Amino acid sequence: MTMEKAAQLGVWVDYGQAILIGYAGGEAWELERITSPLGKGRREEGEGNDSTRFTPNHEHTSNNEYRKHQTEQQETTEYLKQLEQELVRYREVLIFGPGKAKEQLRNRLKENKAFRSAWVAVENSDKMTPNQLLAFVREFFRKNEPV
Repeated sequence: MTMEKAAQLGVWVDYGQAILIGYAGGEAWELERITSPLGKGRREEGEGNDSTRFTPNHEHTSNNEYRKHQTEQQETTEYLKQLEQELVRYREVLIFGPGKAKEQLRNRLKENKAFRSAWVAVENSDKMTPNQLLAFVREFFRKNEPV
């Protein structure tokens, strides 16, 4: 099955990856996995043990929190924008997964004019096996038809 044949889309999302699951005719299948560009725990070259680059003196620590935070925010925005571009083809979307990534994605979709007429649902879920993901999407779309 291809992306064009999927009438509805389920997206399991967290900050590590997103799994796109198509649904049509009572069947669900995995379409694509998108890996997040977020680099958790990445160190700047020459940074060492979160002390300054120019002195081994641990009294003068500088872990460059501001730069790390800005980099993480940019990577998160890039990741959500990539997901948004994948979802624009669908009018019925289920976003599910653990944590806050699903809420951030939903908020981005609300702000995008292309999704004004789309039906978007958000559900909480834990990590799942591939078969559990397919079953979750299948059961959700069987029970919940867009209004």
